[in-house]
Amino acid sequence: MDQAELLERHGTALATIRAFAERSGAERVAVLLDAGEATALVVECEPFAHFDVVLGEERVAVAPEAAPAELEIGAAPPGTAIELDLDQGVILAPMGVVAALADGVLALARVLGGRTVASADFPTRDPALPLTVAAREGEGVVLAAGEQQFEF
Repeated sequence: MDQAELLERHGTALATIRAFAERSGAERVAVLLDAGEATALVVECEPFAHFDVVLGEERVAVAPEAAPAELEIGAAPPGTAIELDLDQGVILAPMGVVAALADGVLALARVLGGRTVASADFPTRDPALPLTVAAREGEGVVLAAGEQQFEF
């Protein structure tokens, strides 16, 4: 599949991933876009940067021009709002912040459809230790930091 065909078939999904990356406060968004086709796409995106789409063995940089799907994205919390204590296995944040991040990533996976898995890395007080949130429609949301994982 060349870049033109990729954009024609998945332009709205790619634009939606970009919109999420730019408005959610995520440092990085990665999506396994599985809409039931023969081959799932792996999409990696950083806010306000190009996309990388993995097609088999090939990595293609794309810039979608389609309009994104409608997706409510809450206000991005500052990275200083989230503190991770991996020794205690604790995530400290103002009430509702982590739930809002989980809801947003799940909403992204849901709007992209199929068996899509969406994940996003959100900044924390420790710039070297982001909070990763991963979700798939119909399954639990998983939070990860460092080597630790938590079910939400």
